[in-house]
Amino acid sequence: MEKTKAIEMAYQIATLTHPGAEVMELLAPIPYERTLELLLILRMSSKPVKSPLNFLRRAIAENWTPETLAQPIDRKTQNDAVNAYMRRGMTREEAEARYASWRRGN
Repeated sequence: MEKTKAIEMAYQIATLTHPGAEVMELLAPIPYERTLELLLILRMSSKPVKSPLNFLRRAIAENWTPETLAQPIDRKTQNDAVNAYMRRGMTREEAEARYASWRRGN
């Protein structure tokens, strides 16, 4: 089976919709096994995914795996931590990076 046809079928199984051209352009250069992993992550998402394209972009950028699914973020706790770092003289970007590093356990 042709790779693009296989990706299209796997996407349809994961989302029950046809992939758009942008999704196909995003997934085509990725190895097939990784594409299947990404679609599994999409399917396993605890909440409905409104934009599969953006979800897949983020999953690729952050190197998500089925074992490391995106964990829900408590936005109040995140904002409190970022504000605390900012009171210590950090910029918002530095504070958000520090919080993200802390969440990852680094």
